[in-house]
Amino acid sequence: MPLLLLLFAFCSSPVAQSLDPPAESEPEMPAKSVSAGDDSTAADIKDAPSEEPGIEADSMAEADDSPDVAEDAGPQDDLPEASEYVSPTDAVTEYLRAIDRTEIIGGGYAPEMADLYQGLGKTLLERREYEKAKVAFQQGMQIVRVNQGLNSPEQTNYLFSIAEIENIIGTRRSTDEMLNLIYQLNARHFGENDVGMLPVLQRLVSWYARERPFDSEYSRYPDMLISAKLVEKMANITEKNFGLSDPKTAEYYRKSAQISWISARYALGRGISVEPGYIVSVGAPSQNPNTQGISIKQLVADGEAAFEKVVQSIEAQENSTIEEQAEALAQLGDWSLAFGRRRTAGEAYKRAHDLLSNTVGSRDLANRYFKNPTPVRFMDPKLIPVGNDEPLDPRVLELEVSMTITEGGRPLNVDFVDPPESIPGDHLRKFKRDISDMRFRPRLVNGEPEDIRDFVWNFPVIQVEG
Repeated sequence: MPLLLLLFAFCSSPVAQSLDPPAESEPEMPAKSVSAGDDSTAADIKDAPSEEPGIEADSMAEADDSPDVAEDAGPQDDLPEASEYVSPTDAVTEYLRAIDRTEIIGGGYAPEMADLYQGLGKTLLERREYEKAKVAFQQGMQIVRVNQGLNSPEQTNYLFSIAEIENIIGTRRSTDEMLNLIYQLNARHFGENDVGMLPVLQRLVSWYARERPFDSEYSRYPDMLISAKLVEKMANITEKNFGLSDPKTAEYYRKSAQISWISARYALGRGISVEPGYIVSVGAPSQNPNTQGISIKQLVADGEAAFEKVVQSIEAQENSTIEEQAEALAQLGDWSLAFGRRRTAGEAYKRAHDLLSNTVGSRDLANRYFKNPTPVRFMDPKLIPVGNDEPLDPRVLELEVSMTITEGGRPLNVDFVDPPESIPGDHLRKFKRDISDMRFRPRLVNGEPEDIRDFVWNFPVIQVEG
């Protein structure tokens, strides 16, 4: 006689909140199980009432049904042997029979059941049976909660899988709830400032970078703010536990500054109220005066503070070179220059120049290092800017540009030197506008910014066939 198929599902949890200190306790949830008869090839998984830990509402999660793309997933765990032959193509039936046997032997909360439900969920996810997959992940997570505790971090993988499903079907609010629940659960287990938070923080940052990239048409300002909070938290935890001298400290603070930069450009591109003395001008997108302005003053302050930490971290590293320390100072100056704060930028450039000029046996090192203007590159992953002698992608065509770079880093009199005839004139005009919108770290002579005329620079352009 075939076994009964017991049904289970979660009700959706309340709306998400910001990264506030977590609540201390949660209600326990009753568990159900899923099984299959010997003659079944798949399971009909239906909803049944349940409860999920509550979290307070906050503006971090906002409704938006725009669909996003999630990564593929597949079963990770080995399956118990079946008692009778099952077609290898029918993985769902194989999982369900394994779940059925395990439940008979060890009960509905046997720890092995959680892994089987995770494998079942991933198989259903591959088949795009999203609701059934979600129920399987929820059931596996419930078993983990019973065996490991309400705030056990072992639930994290199941929550990420549920978030993946919500993301695929385009329910942004539910996706945000799951991501916030991941943070809250781990914070309750480890403590918000514990080093144990670093792996899950990195996973959350990677999720936002992959599923909601900042250059996507679906990018949202709140996502940028969440990413900034997550990276800043990583930087603070790393500094607290490993010190300023740890290279990861500089890496995380630099990433925090980069997100501040992206956020400022995003705000500028949608119409912005710029405070007096703050001008975003490095390749800035066109403004839309009809949209509501967003202040960038705090973003400027956050980025500057992050670059200050980068400087301190690199200076504290035993193996850092003088050039690396000077470049960190120069990038702090670049940040101020990009927002029109020339005096503050000049002070940072002077510190960098003095550091190099005071190096024993390197009297001319500073003047050589700052001999030519350098494009401001906040998003370059390398510490030292790319030089003209480094190999480029074979698809990249370098256009020779002649221009004047003022002491404030502004390009003037931009002109191409013998451009290829294959490049249309309207493209060249656009390239000129792009270069004119850029900012360059000015040439320094004895630590002071100075104009340079007829400066020749190679402008890289990617060639696209077709």
